[in-house]
Amino acid sequence: MKTDNSPEIDSLQNIYNGEYYKSHCGKIPYERSRLWLDFFGGVADEIIRHLKPKNVFDAGCALGFLVESLWDRGVRTKGRDFSTFAISQVRPDIAAFCEVGSITDSFNGTYDLVTCIEVIEHIPEVEALKAIEAMTAATSVILFSSSPTDLTEPTHINVKPPIYWLMRFAERGFAPDVLVDASFLAPQAFVMRRTESAIDLVHLQLFAQSIRLKIALADREERLNAIRNEASSTADV
Repeated sequence: MKTDNSPEIDSLQNIYNGEYYKSHCGKIPYERSRLWLDFFGGVADEIIRHLKPKNVFDAGCALGFLVESLWDRGVRTKGRDFSTFAISQVRPDIAAFCEVGSITDSFNGTYDLVTCIEVIEHIPEVEALKAIEAMTAATSVILFSSSPTDLTEPTHINVKPPIYWLMRFAERGFAPDVLVDASFLAPQAFVMRRTESAIDLVHLQLFAQSIRLKIALADREERLNAIRNEASSTADV
């Protein structure tokens, strides 16, 4: 798929190579492994349980793990990522459903659900707003996640708090679904739905506060686990 990307998008494209996915996606390399396949299999199960989509578009699909997990469960899914390397790693039987391209461009259809998972913080703010426009034009339901705290990763050039993204979606007529707890994906994840009703800023602020509390609890649990592991290692010496 050929696109007329901004110079910023074109320059970023070359960054997301094999070394990036090996070393810049956390402590565990982002590659085909039982850990990641199990994780995205679990995410796919929860998406189906909570949202019941028939067709999905994964915006920023990386190596296609969610795309393949949903296909394996009978959900027609397409994906797009601007990393040529990432798309080259997609499982062969679903390669036809994943393309190289920018999520700022039209998704060329409508979908029951669009997912955008830890992607939008990697692209410039102006391009991120175009991506939100493309997402909201293609669906009435969006599962969205973007780290609000990881400022150390060099490719995180557009880190924003949850309220920022909630307001950007609200400007396009989407409100948070308070009945779906999307922390099965990440503590900062949430589901947005198109609404004809007026969206109250206070409602968005309260929802953003609930996300901040989830993030704080997850961070606390991670620190406690690190302390337990250190204590266990010390006791074994």
